[in-house]
Formats: sequence, C-alpha cells, structure tokens
Amino acid sequence: MRRIISAGIMLGLLLTGCAGTSAQTVRGSIGFFQMGYLNAPQSGAVAHTFAPDWFPTLHNHFIYSGGEGWLRRNRWMAGFSASALTARSVSVQQTRVERVAGLGQLKLGYVLFDNRRCLLYSSFSQGLSSSVISINQTGSEPVVWMLPSHSTDLAVHFNHLIARNPSDNPDEVRGLWLGLRVGYLASTKSAHWVQIPEGVQHQFKPTYALNGLYVTLSIGGGRFRYPHAL
Repeated sequence: MRRIISAGIMLGLLLTGCAGTSAQTVRGSIGFFQMGYLNAPQSGAVAHTFAPDWFPTLHNHFIYSGGEGWLRRNRWMAGFSASALTARSVSVQQTRVERVAGLGQLKLGYVLFDNRRCLLYSSFSQGLSSSVISINQTGSEPVVWMLPSHSTDLAVHFNHLIARNPSDNPDEVRGLWLGLRVGYLASTKSAHWVQIPEGVQHQFKPTYALNGLYVTLSIGGGRFRYPHAL
C-alpha cells in the first residue's frame, strides 16, 4: 500500500509541476480501450489444486481487456488503467472451473518518439491485482478463492493516428488512435487465499504470483497541442 501511495504522490507532483511550466509545452490527453493476450505461467497448475483430483489439466492463457487514460506534459505522461484477465472456463461432468483476475494501476510514462502521427513511449505501473478461481459443482454452492496482491507492470506502447479530426489550430492534433502494447506483469507472491463463502478450509493453499508477458491492441481518442515551433 505504501508503494501505491508513493506512486500517487509522484504522479501528483509531476502533473502539478508541469502545470506551472510555460506555454512552450506539449500538452494533451488520450484514452484507450484495449484487448489482447496474456500468458500466466503456473496459473493452470495453481487453479487445479482447488479442483477435484480427476479434473483435467488447465491452461495458462488469458484474454486481456480493459481501458486506460493518460495526461501528457512534454515527454512525461501519467495515467490510470483498469483491466480484466479472463480464462476460458472448463467443464467436465458436473464440475466447472472459472478463472478471472482484475488489475488497477497508476501509470507513469516517458515519450521516446513523437512526430504528431506516431507516438512511442515506455511506461512503469504499480497497483493492485486480484486472482479469482471459482469451482462450481452441480447441486452445490460455488466456492470462490481470491488472492489479492500488489502488481508492477513494465511496457512499451506504440500509437498511430489513423483518423485526424479537423481543428482550427494547426498545432493541435486530435483524432482516432490505434495502438500496440507489449509488456510484462509481475505480482508479489502470496499464499493468502480468501475463501468465499467461508467454509471448510482447503488443506493446501499454493503460493502464487500473477506474472506474465502480454500483448494488446488498443483503439481510442486523444488530443495533443504542440508548441508552434515544433
């Protein structure tokens, strides 16, 4: 929690400091909806420990979806993202296993390249994650296991302006952006699984960290205002 508070203070100071700069700045905002793929090693094996012994092997593949918003001042960017990871549910006989995860992160970015149509930037993010495993058996109430933890994310973003909206200001760029993001998600290891509803405790709770390499495609809108000299 201290790391998240520190990250929030850092973002606040960044935006406050930039707000007092001269007019010769690049300013703007951009927001995206995104969807892609994340591979989470060991996630299938961990989920299998909560399923019946005879249940088949579970995979490590997740659909990555969510949204994020950014504010930009010169080369620095700050933002927030909320994302969901969803694995395909598996049903065998009268048992179904479902897996999802949620992420909420504060983000700090740095622009590496910008020519008004292409934008390349790196990002560092910190926040909270929650992995959820649901075991559903016919005739019984579903049992849900939840594992909260801290998460860190490192990524590279590439965005391309595919449709520019007209503007009376020649130094203002606004329109529809298409993006690609490649990154790695890392979470702290923990075995503090919470059972919902509380009942007979599982005799073995595996240690797990939601880690994985991901790639997403994004689409969204943004507007940037550049100094006249650029």
